[in-house]
Amino acid sequence: MKKILFLIAVLATLIGCKKTSYVAVFEKTPQERTGEQIALVSSTLTSATNGWIATLPTLAGGGYSFYITFDNQQNTTMYGDLTDQSASVVGTSNYRVKQDIGTELVFDTYNYISMLDDPNAAILGGASKIGYSSDIEFTYDRMSGDSIVFIGKKYRQPFKLVKATAAQKTAYEAAGLKASMDKIKAFFANIKNPYVEVADGSNTLKAGMSLNFSNNLAAGKRVSFTGVLADGTSTASGTAKFAFKLDGADLLGAGLVYNGTTFVKMGWKDANTLAFYDNTGKEYIIKSSPIPLTPLSLLFGFPTTFPYKKITIPTSGLATGVTSGFNAAYNQMLALFTASGRSVVSTTFSLASNTTFSVAVAYMSGTSAFTATVNFNYTRNGDVITLDNIPVVTSDNNWTTRAVQVKPLADYIVSGPFKIDWVSSTNPNSPTLGGLYRTADASSFIYGTL
Repeated sequence: MKKILFLIAVLATLIGCKKTSYVAVFEKTPQERTGEQIALVSSTLTSATNGWIATLPTLAGGGYSFYITFDNQQNTTMYGDLTDQSASVVGTSNYRVKQDIGTELVFDTYNYISMLDDPNAAILGGASKIGYSSDIEFTYDRMSGDSIVFIGKKYRQPFKLVKATAAQKTAYEAAGLKASMDKIKAFFANIKNPYVEVADGSNTLKAGMSLNFSNNLAAGKRVSFTGVLADGTSTASGTAKFAFKLDGADLLGAGLVYNGTTFVKMGWKDANTLAFYDNTGKEYIIKSSPIPLTPLSLLFGFPTTFPYKKITIPTSGLATGVTSGFNAAYNQMLALFTASGRSVVSTTFSLASNTTFSVAVAYMSGTSAFTATVNFNYTRNGDVITLDNIPVVTSDNNWTTRAVQVKPLADYIVSGPFKIDWVSSTNPNSPTLGGLYRTADASSFIYGTL
């Protein structure tokens, strides 16, 4: 009984202790801590005397870069790689650093960043109601060294800012961003079928690339790599959003991952040599190929999931800069049409189905247009197409009516089988050409635009 009374007395003593003995004591109130973080973010932004270089991917569109300065009167100046004007003409706006769920950076008057949020397609091509799904309000996330990172409040895209140098500030103010954009665009405009070489074990793969410099929602401000792997049949690809910089471009987000290699930026090795760089700093010089790198046989076929299924010789005739045994047969056909008072408009060779190969010669007789069409059943084995020797004339019967004129072409068509492959031209301005090569004589092939 005494033990029980003793325990009751101890318990009563504990219950009687002051509650403040068990409450954690903070040196500062939440309001004080919030105020300090706002002050820290504000002072960090305004203390960068040479401004900031920023990148921002959009959720629905591509990636973008900006050069921004902040002053202590809540004013900003800005350049951006959205258009030639935004890259060369300074924009001004206001900003605030305030508290909401966290510390926020808000651009509360219209500027180049606001253009990505603009739902008016006439401004930058954004979608109705949502623009490019991009923010003008950003929540502070972290800072490290000379960088500070915010996250878009609604669309959760990272807005990363890095302190600029005095030289970079001078370059941006002298339209250096536009000059950089122009130089990169000119490089790719003057190079055919660009690619980089990527190691894959003991093999060296060629990864072809395409860059879309537009602001198109679905494809703009993106770079893509595509190439055939070491087995010769399977392919790899990768895509990333990019943003122009003074010295090249950054690949945003996680970069571009191609067959296990992560590419993070593009830059100039020297005045005329452009390269990609991976996340280890390794350099990949951009080279040129006279023909696309992916075998045409992997891209040419039926059904419509193949990008190509037709080869066309246009009104202008055979492409220049190509020597083929087919030239004599085709030119002979043209001459026979001319001799009959008619003229060939175009000729197409197409896969009309998985079993039907169609040849169509469009021609004029006076002011009337006609098409002479013939079909062949065909079989395909990999990159080789074999046509039946007996054609199937279409119901319009024009192929039979113009039998004399089309004979050189008709005789050539049954001289296969044919191998599907690219065709190169000595004309640097030639369009992309595809061909059907005689398997018995690779120097003789049908060719035209795809």
